[in-house]
Amino acid sequence: MRWAQILFKFFSSLRLAVTLIVVLGIAFAVGTLIESHHGAHAAQVLIYRTKWLAALFFFLALNLFASAFDRIPWKKKHIGFLTTHLGIILMLMGALVTQAFGIEGQVQIQEGGTEARMTLADPLLHVVEINSGQRWTFEMNQHVFPWSGREKLHAEFATPFHLYLLRDYPKAERNELVQKTENGSPALHLALKGSMASVEDWLFLDHPEKSVIHLGPATVRFSREPIEIHEEKKTSEWGALKFDFENGTALEIPLDFKSAGKTLPLNGTPFQIKVSRILKDAVVNGNELVERSNEWQNPAIQLMLEGKGLSEKHTVFSKFPEFPTLHGMKPSEAHVRIAYDVPQVASGTEENEIRFILQAKDKKEKRGTDYSLSPFFLRYQVKKGSELKEGQVELGKETETGWMDFKFVVDTYYEHAVIEESYLPLPNISEDVGALSVIQVEVGKGTEKKMVWLSQGEMVHAALSGSDFHLIYGLKTRPLGFQVELKDFMMDTDPGTERPASFKSQVILKDPMRGIEREHLIQMNEPLKYNGFKLYQSAYHVEPGKPDTSIFTAAKDPGNPLKYTGAIVMVVGILMLFYTKQFSTLKGSDPKLRSK
Repeated sequence: MRWAQILFKFFSSLRLAVTLIVVLGIAFAVGTLIESHHGAHAAQVLIYRTKWLAALFFFLALNLFASAFDRIPWKKKHIGFLTTHLGIILMLMGALVTQAFGIEGQVQIQEGGTEARMTLADPLLHVVEINSGQRWTFEMNQHVFPWSGREKLHAEFATPFHLYLLRDYPKAERNELVQKTENGSPALHLALKGSMASVEDWLFLDHPEKSVIHLGPATVRFSREPIEIHEEKKTSEWGALKFDFENGTALEIPLDFKSAGKTLPLNGTPFQIKVSRILKDAVVNGNELVERSNEWQNPAIQLMLEGKGLSEKHTVFSKFPEFPTLHGMKPSEAHVRIAYDVPQVASGTEENEIRFILQAKDKKEKRGTDYSLSPFFLRYQVKKGSELKEGQVELGKETETGWMDFKFVVDTYYEHAVIEESYLPLPNISEDVGALSVIQVEVGKGTEKKMVWLSQGEMVHAALSGSDFHLIYGLKTRPLGFQVELKDFMMDTDPGTERPASFKSQVILKDPMRGIEREHLIQMNEPLKYNGFKLYQSAYHVEPGKPDTSIFTAAKDPGNPLKYTGAIVMVVGILMLFYTKQFSTLKGSDPKLRSK
């Protein structure tokens, strides 16, 4: 079989070996340049974890294997040659195993928190149909540079809609433009000025993020409810639930630590509630509300409102009484507004506050403002401690706040407005604190379609042809197989400065399946090793008033044993080549070289 001999000679040839080595050298040089200019992740995606590089490794291993067999029958003088080749082949196989089965990701844990999953660099898009609860997951190609085009995304199961990726910016700067529309939310533009600071921003009524501005010791809010100052009264640490029905019925139910799991009647109404959970410090983890700490920092309560043939699940946040409490932001069929009042938390009644209230006009009222054709007008309230002053907003007029020399002015008011957002791509190694990873997608059903922007970790609502969808752009996660609790984060500084010198984390490793629980200190060059994983201290996040966060790199490299073994075998082979005269490759020592 002459073709087999020709193929074998090709794969065992020195020319192929030199070509592969040169190509690999160029690839690694390019990878080094990409890493230095665009970061390690870009080099991984474009060079080090590509299929073509794996193919080069495989062909080089095949070349070494074939060249070794080309020397059959082997003699004693071939031992060094064969040993060296075996070591290189083992290292190449280890690299292939690493590329195929190696895992690397991040684990972020707040002090007092426990994590059992790692976040990978692979982007995912989740789509949830709100009414049916059906979910779809779309995997996306990684774009390390700003990308635009039209790429159809596919889910594992058939979908009643289509989805296209239009733009993918690994890092981008967000720009917002407020546009007056025929339908939308009331919006106002505020400027707060003083000798110490100045702020300009838009406020949107009923917007989950744009209805309030937190300014340290003061707050600015756009709301339907006015500030009410009440005399302080003694309340349980666990606070109370307040119910305001549209028919005028108002109820208050005090809570205690035994309230969770109880069913409580709403006297004078056909309804009752069942308290599911009370959380002192609620945060969203994935799609679930979890307890972050045992301090009253962000209280929330989950309950079921039942009666008259309806059953509604409400989630009520103490700090955000103006937010809709029903999932999907639907109005309550019971026509009730629920608030959670906790004494430890200033529920929208901060010490210093400016509040703008949208109020219906009296038909007899004289209309003399720029927005006089609207059936509503704007009032303002300024709270300083227990003092409260109020009046009607006049566009362009400065108003004293009473806080030092601060004044505010509302220069624009739109009865209906929307935020049009756009994103400017940034270099993928940008260190801009406001940089976001964003994508733009087109979602369509039938003849209707919408284009939406999604930043990483953000959920966006889209209504299409009678169906409501939630779109969530995130990263793939996978279980570690064990749990890590962050007991304490420690940071040392250079003497006489606040510049970090080193940082480390005291953690507790937990494996309930094996009954293992032990402490470990993770610091530079001292990772946590368990179950094939290594957890390195890679970064941290410290913010005043919040628990410290440790960021770990979790890596699992099943190819390491092959690579280490191959390196040892190769060194032994090289020593045998150098110290055994019979292995010399000088011209004349090998019959195959004499003829050349």
